[in-house]
Amino acid sequence: MSSWRALLRGDPLPWLLEKRDPAVRAMALRNILDRTSRDPEMREAHSRAMTSPPMSTILRQQTTDGRWNGAPNMYGPKYTGAHWSMLLLTEYGVDGADGRVRRAARRILDDLASGEAGMAWAVDRDHGVSCFFGNVVRYVAGAGYGSDPRLEPLVQRLVRDAKKFDAACHINDDQPCAWGYARLVWGLAALPEAARTREVERAIRRGAEFLLTYRPDRGDQRFQPYGTSYLWRQLSFPLFYQADVLFVLRALDAAGAIDDTRAQPSIAWLLSRQDERGRWGGRAPYSDRMPSKVDASKWVTLQAITLLKHAFPGAD
Repeated sequence: MSSWRALLRGDPLPWLLEKRDPAVRAMALRNILDRTSRDPEMREAHSRAMTSPPMSTILRQQTTDGRWNGAPNMYGPKYTGAHWSMLLLTEYGVDGADGRVRRAARRILDDLASGEAGMAWAVDRDHGVSCFFGNVVRYVAGAGYGSDPRLEPLVQRLVRDAKKFDAACHINDDQPCAWGYARLVWGLAALPEAARTREVERAIRRGAEFLLTYRPDRGDQRFQPYGTSYLWRQLSFPLFYQADVLFVLRALDAAGAIDDTRAQPSIAWLLSRQDERGRWGGRAPYSDRMPSKVDASKWVTLQAITLLKHAFPGAD
């Protein structure tokens, strides 16, 4: 099997390792060059990432009660409240053991359990909004609370959504939803081994199977919310509850299904989008509402190469 490096038209690593983008650099060292926390260069990069934008900008806006921007619940303001901030921090590679991250995860779990999360429009329904619940499971697990009893109702909801409803959602006219399934898989796959019960594993496999029958590279609209979304064939970073071709592939990778032959058309589509330097152009469609600007192209390139490394390990 060819190495992932042979699939690149150029070498983007020097660009990804630039010190002026410490979060990208830290994740490239870890995900692409396999550096561990014992590596001095990795430790230095991670420390700088935690104390530099975009992570420092977000963390600085957290209040002592674990919320953000003085908002009374986790969902608001949209794209800058606690839920959105935790999503961004997780994508940026935040240290899940950081006290501020753990405090936010505890607050969100408490608010959801007490009904103070401002999510009655989702929680009071018996199914649906798998995108929201999958994201919560992902970042709460990343903060070390993947086996917390307060998370179990959310996990069971996702299991039920997969088993009985195929991630159907009222936002998608109560039809199965690829956005919801991608985030459902993304969340459950982040659970620690102790919380990966057989029913969780079955839900992940069911979600992966659904996504593998779907052709996002063709703009297949059968299971899309809001009709045909322009995001599907646009490489974007960050995304929140949305999904595109790259994110679907990332979810399949998290589920351990990236080597399925049915993922190959979407991988081929992704490969065709790189430029002669081995880079991918990314867009940040929600940048005007985010607390800190990022280079979307660097993040998309980092994610694409990480995916290729897993799909085509070959011989480095």
